Parts: sequence; C-alpha cells; structure tokens
Amino acid sequence: MAVDVYEDTIFGQVIPLDWDDEAVTGLALLVDGEEEFIVEPDEMGEGLLELIDRWVTIEGVIHESDSEIRIRVRNYTMDDEIDYDLDDNW
Repeated sequence: MAVDVYEDTIFGQVIPLDWDDEAVTGLALLVDGEEEFIVEPDEMGEGLLELIDRWVTIEGVIHESDSEIRIRVRNYTMDDEIDYDLDDNW
C-alpha cells in the first residue's frame, strides 16, 4: 500500500469523527461536502475541538493512502464570518 505525503492548504468544515460516550474524541475536515481528512489528534489538531461545524483553512502535512487521508495540522484559521454568540437561531 503506497502512501503519499505532501504539504497542502485545505478548506473545509470541522466535523466530529469519533465519540466516547458524549465526548468527541476524533475530528475530520469535510472538504467539498464529500472528502474527509482525518485530523491527527496532536495538540494542534485538538485545538479544533472548539470549532466543530465551523469552516476553517488548515495548513498541514497530508498522508494519503488507499484507505484514508490524514492531516497533521501545522496552522489553522477560522474562515466563517457568522457570529454564533449573537444569532438566536443557533
């Protein structure tokens, strides 16, 4: 099984991937509504836990195999401009 490793910047929505009881234990970045990049659970990746359902741009190292795509986050920025604290619809 070949693994491609490269650096890239990707834009997508942070989504929960795994749960332990009620707590989220794994994250993914959903890109173009279909492709999931599994976020490595290191310190930078865990920083995204508070951004579930938000849109972010992530710079990182991608490990792509036949079965999955993983990203080790080097840097991220939140890109949605919705102020969730002021919107009563949330």
